[in-house]
Amino acid sequence: MKILLSICIVLMFSIGGWAQQEAQFSQYYNNPYFFNPAAGGLTKTINIDVGYRRQWLGLEGTPQSFYVTGHSEISLNDRDKVLNEFNVDRENIFKSPKKSIGITKHVVGGRMMSDQIGPFQKTSVMGSYAYHLRFSKKTMLSLGMSAGWSSLGIRSDRVVLLDQDDAEYNKFLANNSNQNLFDINAGIALYGERFQAGVSSTQLLKNELVIDEVVTQSQLGRHWFAYGMYKFPIPTTDLAIEPHFMAQIVGKAPVSFNLGARVIYQRRFWANIAYRFNDALNFAAGMNVGQRFRIGYAYDSPMGAVQQATNYVHELQLGMVIGNNRNIEKELQDEEKM
Repeated sequence: MKILLSICIVLMFSIGGWAQQEAQFSQYYNNPYFFNPAAGGLTKTINIDVGYRRQWLGLEGTPQSFYVTGHSEISLNDRDKVLNEFNVDRENIFKSPKKSIGITKHVVGGRMMSDQIGPFQKTSVMGSYAYHLRFSKKTMLSLGMSAGWSSLGIRSDRVVLLDQDDAEYNKFLANNSNQNLFDINAGIALYGERFQAGVSSTQLLKNELVIDEVVTQSQLGRHWFAYGMYKFPIPTTDLAIEPHFMAQIVGKAPVSFNLGARVIYQRRFWANIAYRFNDALNFAAGMNVGQRFRIGYAYDSPMGAVQQATNYVHELQLGMVIGNNRNIEKELQDEEKM
């Protein structure tokens, strides 16, 4: 029984939805911090994001991923030094904050993620730190690292047994069917007011899979991510075009490469079209709403050999931007000094 369970888990990591074991999201351009700890704190605001992706809608036990991230610049002395005033006019459809350039920054953050395929589930919690330094007059270089805990296991409520009184399986669950691991991620990012690019690696420790004392001879593969985006304003309009890409590489698995472009209007609305090579065409749209929230929705239209089975792939992201409130008292004092 133990060997059979181990084989199932190895197959799931080798050829199933976790062939590239780290979850991937189509709207990576909205939150590159998810896979790169150096990509947080680019603006002088606190950023909190929630993402959910569901594949193969309509089929039982299909892959689904969920995450929560948060990151912010920090200061031990003065909160006003790291957070700017944000949306002081209380606009319901607000402009996204611009990146902060030119000053050394210390940024902390965290990520919680749950990735699930059928009865198999991976849960992780990571904390991060990044140091941002001035690279040139108009660019910043960031170095980041995150560390934390991951749990791999089986959800017993999703297992269907031919024999509900299977003694070996019940013993397996009683002996703890989960594996807890410590792991490290690291990344580097270069950014300016109109662009950002970076390289990162996750699962650096390449932990071996051991399920109920059975060594599976399989590892959590080291993943490499490379991404970039550049915003081109269109003269005499409120529009900008932002081409972007992301490559995800792990072991001997095929490279996952995304290429696309967003149209952004007034830093308030955006629409996106992208192509994941040999996999899917992606359509997405989003906006800033409710004075401090942003929302994005993406739909993948499969184009590969298994397009019928993988139809209806949906992804939803919700973000929150927090800055300082308008300091009316300080403004009045400044006026009196003038």
